[in-house]
Amino acid sequence: MIITIDGPSGTGKSTVAKGVAKKLGFTFFDTGAMYRSLAWLILKEKIDPQNQAQVESVLPRFQYEIRQAAHGERHYYVNGTEVTNEIRTQAVSMAASQIAIYPGVREEMVKIQRRYGHAVDAVFEGRDMGTVVFPDADLKIFLTAKAEVRAERRYRELVHKFPDLSMSYDEILKEIKERDETDSTRAISPLKKASDATVIDTSDITAQQVIDKIVAMRPKRRYPKMKFSYKFVYWLARIFFKCCFRLKIYGLEHFRPGAGVIAANHSSFYDPPVLSISCPEEVHFLARGSLFEVPLLGWLIKGLNAHPVARGVSDAAIFRDMIELLQQGKKLILFPEGKRSETGQLLPLERGLSFLVQKSQCRVIPAYIHGAYDAWPRGRKFPKLFGKMTVVFGSPIEWEEGADKKDAQARITAQTEDAIRNLKEWLESGARGSPP
Repeated sequence: MIITIDGPSGTGKSTVAKGVAKKLGFTFFDTGAMYRSLAWLILKEKIDPQNQAQVESVLPRFQYEIRQAAHGERHYYVNGTEVTNEIRTQAVSMAASQIAIYPGVREEMVKIQRRYGHAVDAVFEGRDMGTVVFPDADLKIFLTAKAEVRAERRYRELVHKFPDLSMSYDEILKEIKERDETDSTRAISPLKKASDATVIDTSDITAQQVIDKIVAMRPKRRYPKMKFSYKFVYWLARIFFKCCFRLKIYGLEHFRPGAGVIAANHSSFYDPPVLSISCPEEVHFLARGSLFEVPLLGWLIKGLNAHPVARGVSDAAIFRDMIELLQQGKKLILFPEGKRSETGQLLPLERGLSFLVQKSQCRVIPAYIHGAYDAWPRGRKFPKLFGKMTVVFGSPIEWEEGADKKDAQARITAQTEDAIRNLKEWLESGARGSPP
């Protein structure tokens, strides 16, 4: 689950975001630390922050990492070097403000934020979290407050830190109003309220009251409503697999609204229906036309949004159908090995997955199916009706456009194959915690 907290400077975003994360047991992400970390690398390499071309040339070699200590403290690393304290200097802060306006930098930061955000339940605070970075966030908050109140807060904070402060309250008020104007009118990721965000005015209430309000608004995980015919077959099949195969499902926290390819291993005729009824929302998949002629199975997969593929249909026509489903915001099941495994072991993935993801610009949700091969392996005419099955969903893999499309496609294929293998290892090692 992702909660975004946006708003102008001085509204208490950081304090509130940390408080909400702590109360809900979520991870808090200091998005400013990402910009500061890049700024640290730029200064280390003696690059002028005002030189946009040189700054953006650093991005391919910027490796950002967050590590959490046993006692909860977060440590930041750049290319393997810890920078937790170094990024809080005034020089780094000034450089971070400068480079944050560059489109290439913001694009790279958004990728990093999404990568971390889609892996865990998290609270993000900033100025464009709910509009640009996470437009599909589960809960969006926009904090606001009178400029005079924010200036007073900032003034008290600075006086406490720097007793010899030379700036006056009026100067700080002027600076805040100017920053509001700049942030709201800039061309790249301007400060604005998302249309579905809840506004909370913090002028006359405490940070704790704001935190309590947001925690009370935490939504239950909701998914699009299933149509009646799908829901009927879905629950009938789910009861069957739960009773006969003691089906267990892990990793539902990794589901996100919108289009996506659910990519899984494939070794059994049972794979499509068991994967479909393990998903918390309607999904679609393509199946050979001959399968619709199999008694019961044909009825089952038709009710679960299977789309028949006739013999002789070209790959281009099949891909057009799949891309059209994804462009409609649907989720599509795909078995990227291209055929059922004869041994139950994962086969190398074919390039069709990466081509499809590249064309539709959607995410991949990796999945691992365990037990279906034992129940109905390739070559066995009739299936077993009892056994044990498990489905594990992993962290979403976001499509990242690269300079070379072939390299980007190869990367998504490799990441998906690694993810499915990691899910298999996670399950076999005891299924502790959340799936990777």
